[in-house]
Amino acid sequence: MKNMIKFMLVFALAAGLTACSKNVKDDAAADNVGTVGTVEEISADDTIIIEEEDAAIVVEAEAVNLAPVYFALNQYTLSKEARAVLEANAEILKVKGVKTITVEGNCDDRGTIAYNIALGDKRAKEVKDYYVKLGFNADDIYTISYGKERPVCTESTNACWAKNRRADTVI
Repeated sequence: MKNMIKFMLVFALAAGLTACSKNVKDDAAADNVGTVGTVEEISADDTIIIEEEDAAIVVEAEAVNLAPVYFALNQYTLSKEARAVLEANAEILKVKGVKTITVEGNCDDRGTIAYNIALGDKRAKEVKDYYVKLGFNADDIYTISYGKERPVCTESTNACWAKNRRADTVI
């Protein structure tokens, strides 16, 4: 019986490790290159390859500076200023040829976790909807809400809270 349990544990572990393994390319740049169209973490030194008809354009992730949009307290509607920021972001994305993006909704640290997750989700979806109005494909825009889990400022002041009520557009 103990041998059977050991066998099952070893088998489960092996299956789990096999399922988690990564398919890595043989070329030297495989660690730094990702294809647009997959959702993955991209650090400043990563390279994004955007496939076009006959050529591949390489865009450095750090070269794409997209501004966040900010929201009023307990709000998720876009202000005139926020729409202008998104229009500028959209222009940058179009010039760089980026098609797939993620919009991250964020909140300040006041309120419950559930409330902030829901509010962050509404903020991200509002930004996504505006990008769609600007000509992006809805299927190429992913949304995620971090609620109050990713603050850019940790002081308990109105100015700091305002910096955390935002939606970030990331490649």
